[in-house]
Amino acid sequence: MKILIAGAGDVGLHLCKMFENEKHSVSLIDQSEDRLKIARTVFDGHTYQGSATSLNILQLANASACDLFIAVTNNEFANVTACILAKKMGAKKTLCRIDNHEYLEEDKLDYFRDLGIDYMFYPEEIAATEIVNLIRQSAQSDTLSFGGGKLFLHVVRMEDGNQSGQTLDELYNISRSYEFKVAGIVRDNATYIPKKENETLQPNDLLYTVATAKGVELLKKYFNKKSDQIRSVIILGGSRIGINVARKLAATHTVKLFERDRTKSFEISNALTGVLVVNGDGRNIDLLKREGIEHTDAFVSVTGDAEVNMIACLLAKKMGVKRTIAEIENIDYIRLGENIEIDSIINKKILSANRIFSFTTNDDVSSINCLTCSDAEIIEYIAKPDSPITNKSIAQINLPNEAIIAGIIRGNEPIIPDAQTQIRPFDRVIIFAMPRVLNEVSKLFKPNNRFF
Repeated sequence: MKILIAGAGDVGLHLCKMFENEKHSVSLIDQSEDRLKIARTVFDGHTYQGSATSLNILQLANASACDLFIAVTNNEFANVTACILAKKMGAKKTLCRIDNHEYLEEDKLDYFRDLGIDYMFYPEEIAATEIVNLIRQSAQSDTLSFGGGKLFLHVVRMEDGNQSGQTLDELYNISRSYEFKVAGIVRDNATYIPKKENETLQPNDLLYTVATAKGVELLKKYFNKKSDQIRSVIILGGSRIGINVARKLAATHTVKLFERDRTKSFEISNALTGVLVVNGDGRNIDLLKREGIEHTDAFVSVTGDAEVNMIACLLAKKMGVKRTIAEIENIDYIRLGENIEIDSIINKKILSANRIFSFTTNDDVSSINCLTCSDAEIIEYIAKPDSPITNKSIAQINLPNEAIIAGIIRGNEPIIPDAQTQIRPFDRVIIFAMPRVLNEVSKLFKPNNRFF
């Protein structure tokens, strides 16, 4: 697929890496030569300096021949204009980053489709939805679900104590049947796929498990993680993410939103119903105590400052909050945030990239997700008839070393596979893999009677 991206910010660069790992032909436009220099260290595609709204630049970048045009600059109007121009020039599909929730209203979408914009995404809305989903989930650290809740990605950390030093096989023995599988381990900031059940687990290992609902409960019980019902939420920061989260939770939760700016506090208070807006610095411990943080179930920090968000979540945790969620804009800080035990980390750029990336997958892929604290990706494939993956035991499948079959959904039945499990046509197969081997994995799901 030929892909042209406008915008060499974090989203654009992340997409370049993802697309190139999938062997797509990627080109990049940006006005800043400095950003393009950084981009050229990330991927091998063509780069073009200039405005994405320039017809000359779009012609030079061969926008007329691209299969997918993605506008992800920080300028909403430039993105809209660039997508319209690219479509008129012949781009097959266009994706546009926007900053106005109004554009996503159902009665407005047809206007943009008529102009040539196939899909619009609002990063702050995507991030807010993710935060709300995390709050509404009772299981701590359940970040993804598959098959409508048949299987879950459940992330747990090995603490110093009785559990560390044991093997994977010993961990699996907590269940009489196969209810979960450790698909990946993050250790010392490196991700790898465990293949042997005598693998010894170490303190501070981050385990990415795929589990049934029963498996999630077993893991939480074993690691002493409670399934706390979240009823009250404090939000730090009157950002667009914070406002969207508050609006979505107001009808079902007790919500307080802290905003330092007095004028903005009044504006937010007038815009939201059922939310108590507090004008003050949410990092002020005395203020937090006065507002009842010790009796609050969840704390969400979504200011524009990653350091503030991390520190605020640490304070909230020390004061007894059950669940902390931080929005960390700087991708370089994500691993740091995980290491200081923030329960959930949100990065709107990675979430947006995941959403965009789904447009490049073929009909063998049901979903694909990049993980914030791991280099791996988790993909849900559909096993087509006559594809190499079907009618063989997992032990007989020539799967790359950096990939693992972590779960299967067969109709309404969730399956945690072992080496003897056979994949059947139309199974939904959950693969945990490093990006560099995804091309090899995808070939296993392509029917032999089709040409690619």
